[in-house]
Formats: sequence, C-alpha cells, structure tokens
Amino acid sequence: MSTAVAVNEAKRLSEIEFPEFTAKLITDTFDALIAANIRQTEAYTALAKATAQDMSTYINETKDDISGVMILNYLASALTPDQFDKVNNKKPLDDSTAKAINDACTVEGQEKPAIAVGAVSAAVFEKILEAAAKRIAADKYTILKEMVKMGVLRLIVETGVIETKLTFTTYGSNYYDSNSSKYNSQSFSANASARTGGFLSLWCRASASTAFKTLAVSTANASSSSSSGANVQISGLVRINFKTDYQPLNTI
Repeated sequence: MSTAVAVNEAKRLSEIEFPEFTAKLITDTFDALIAANIRQTEAYTALAKATAQDMSTYINETKDDISGVMILNYLASALTPDQFDKVNNKKPLDDSTAKAINDACTVEGQEKPAIAVGAVSAAVFEKILEAAAKRIAADKYTILKEMVKMGVLRLIVETGVIETKLTFTTYGSNYYDSNSSKYNSQSFSANASARTGGFLSLWCRASASTAFKTLAVSTANASSSSSSGANVQISGLVRINFKTDYQPLNTI
C-alpha cells in the first residue's frame, strides 16, 4: 500500500509549479536589472539638469529643501560658540556677530544678506536662516559642477547566469513480521511406602500417593508497518557579472 502512495505522490509533480518558479526567477532578475538601469539614468539626468541651470535658479529651487538642522549645523560651524548662541537664542547682535553672519552666508555673485546689528526679531531670524540656506545650496551647486567635470561611474552588466534546480524524491516501504511458539509439559509420579514391626499388626502403616501435572503455553505476536513520503527541494541561483563604465557628463 505504501509503495502505491509514493507513486501517487510522484504523479503530483505537476502541482509543484516548477516552470512557474523558473519563469518568475527570470522575470524578476530582468526587472531588477532594468529598474537599476532606470535609476542610474534618472540620476544622471537629474544631475545634468541641475548643473545646466545657473546658480541663482538652482538656489531658489533648492533652498526650501534644506532642513533646519542643516542650517543650524552650518551656522554652528561658521560662527564662534558665543556668536551662535546669540543667533540660536535670538539675543541682540553686536558688530562682530553681524559681520560673521554676513561673511558666512555670502554667495559669490549674489546679493549679500545684510544682517544688521541689533535685536533679533522673528523676521531677522528668518532672514538669517534663509541666508544660510542659500549659502548651503550654493555649496551644493559648486560640488555638483565639480562632479560633472570629473564624470561618474556606471555599473554595466556584462554576463549572467540564471539557474534553477528541482529535486523530487519519493519513497515507500512495507514490513510484516509474525512469530508463534507452543510449549507442552506432562509429568507423572507415584509413591508408595509400607512399614511393619516384626509382624503384620495394627501398627502396620502404609501410604500411597500419585501426582500428574500438565502445562501448555501458546504465544503469538505479529507486527506490521508501512511508510511513504515525498521530499521536494527547489533552488534558484542568479550570478551576474558587472563592470564599471566611465561617463563624462560634461558632454551631455
């Protein structure tokens, strides 16, 4: 019976959907490669587009994306601790602090911030933050320009291997064992005795005994077992070889 079950398990091989597994591995691999190539292309396009703008346009389009943490970190690095404390806590600005802020936030070719001496109102504080954001945006623009001059490296797929493997194993076994045994034992014994004096008299003693024993034992045991099963292993392997390709973006 178990062997038949194992054979039936083997007939269900089509239910494992191994072709579908292989097809999905191939399509997912190609989709991942295409997505990676698209991301690279989008990054190159965005970089080329950003550096094609003039600095003023780039600053106005990106200054609002610079976080408050970045602005405060920049001011903390550009000013002395005492000067930064006055800006951060909106304390009145002296000549040296106002000059340090203007120098730190000045962008070459752009209008100067013109932070004045005196109390730091909400409007003045926002003006300082905006000036610092413009300086950070200008620095980013300069870095992007330098990257364009250097060019960038792309990842290019040279060769690849996609491999799938299916291992399907069925097994079945039957076992039956029967044992029986019998044991018989019979015994008979007799005993007689007599005792007299010098003559047969009332003191004559006689005795006789018999015994018969029989023993019969019968044992039997039987055991049987059966087992069947199936073992399925599906594995996939993707090996892709890359190379780097230099792209001079200043020619775009």
